[in-house]
Amino acid sequence: MRVFAALAVLFVGLVILANWLASRYVVSVGFGRMAPAGVFCIGAVLVLRDWMQQLRGLMWTMPLVYAAGLASWGIGDAAGWTSLQKIAVASVVAFTISETVEAVVFTPLRKRNLTLGVALSATVGNALDSYVFLALAFGSLTFFMGQFIGKSEMIALGTVLTLARRRLAPVLTPA
Repeated sequence: MRVFAALAVLFVGLVILANWLASRYVVSVGFGRMAPAGVFCIGAVLVLRDWMQQLRGLMWTMPLVYAAGLASWGIGDAAGWTSLQKIAVASVVAFTISETVEAVVFTPLRKRNLTLGVALSATVGNALDSYVFLALAFGSLTFFMGQFIGKSEMIALGTVLTLARRRLAPVLTPA
């Protein structure tokens, strides 16, 4: 339970940090692409959700997804990070859709191959989050490749950590 609690705090914190970073900065993600700075946080969030589901199951994870999205919106709105209502709504909608679909993809795969499940579900979530957010917030997919690449870099790191953890430590009993 301690591990789940620590991951949950990190998850919510990264969702909020992503909102703040995206409202302030655009960064290079390599390959000549730029993206709102929150992409690295969201890439990590996509992997963390899978890890938390593996530890405690969907009944613990999905309410946290929705709570994190709403907390990010509420805190961002109160602090003035999301002064454009359109961006705040786009962020919550994209996050909720992508995390929900990611859970649908991850759930059947995790029992067969946890590492593959993390990689595929996070990649699907990445594509959905990037597309929905940009379409709703800006009506443009100009940053799509940048967002997809930036999040994919974190997903690759998370996938490697998942594989390393499974090789170095006993398998966790899925919830």
